[in-house]
Amino acid sequence: MTKVCTHGRGKDIAMQQLEESLRRLRTDHLDIWQVTIRRRHRPRAASRSTSIGTACVIDDKRDRSVKQKTPLSNQRTLITPSGSISELAKEAKDCRNCELWRNATQTVFGEGKDHPKIMFVGEQPGNEEDKQGKPFVGPAGHLLDRLLAEAGVDRKKVYVTNAVKHFKWEPRGKRRIHKKPNAREIAACRPWLDAEIAAVKPTVIVCLGATAAQALLGRDFRVTEHRGEFLVSSLAPHVMATVHPSSILRAPDEQTRHQQEKEFVRDMAQIAKLKI
Repeated sequence: MTKVCTHGRGKDIAMQQLEESLRRLRTDHLDIWQVTIRRRHRPRAASRSTSIGTACVIDDKRDRSVKQKTPLSNQRTLITPSGSISELAKEAKDCRNCELWRNATQTVFGEGKDHPKIMFVGEQPGNEEDKQGKPFVGPAGHLLDRLLAEAGVDRKKVYVTNAVKHFKWEPRGKRRIHKKPNAREIAACRPWLDAEIAAVKPTVIVCLGATAAQALLGRDFRVTEHRGEFLVSSLAPHVMATVHPSSILRAPDEQTRHQQEKEFVRDMAQIAKLKI
């Protein structure tokens, strides 16, 4: 609190300072009140995703009442599960269903050869994927390719994608460091993932890491408890969850990393045994 001097000119200066502080305080409270009123009385947004026949509609309306943080649009992105991967990827380029597009270079959609039998679902694109616009082309992707080859899984039969299609990051010096997407961002991207599954119709789906596994199998699912198991699911005839290759790259030492690679190859070898 400002201390008021009671003598001479000092009193005038102190009172001016106090009046200025009170003016700022009133302004701040007015701003907060206005924002609160806008939030309290803004129209209730439509559900982020609703099923309509064979299509899924994403509501792209956003509130822009505070400093224009979110664009206001009356347009909706129509996702048709019957569409091809190339058609879906084209539609996804303009996706604005969450805030991640603002700081990302581009949408990174899934990719694979014609008629892939196996779908790998990761968390989100990394720094290199964001630059190139392709999934799993960074260090984790290179490791995945090598370990799949060791396990005897044909990379040509694989489709790779992510639960979230934009790179979420935070600055650290000159680097862009991965930041885990939140539940709202994952939910905003879920219709794209559902559409990919519908288009690819994979025989096997492999969830890489907790984010992908919980996005598809439920928030209570634990990779540590069911790693490498084939799970009963309506998503595909065979569904499995295991660790993300990026977690192997973060191993504290060479011996630990080597052991984790062996465990990952063991998981993938079960897929190779399916002979699909």
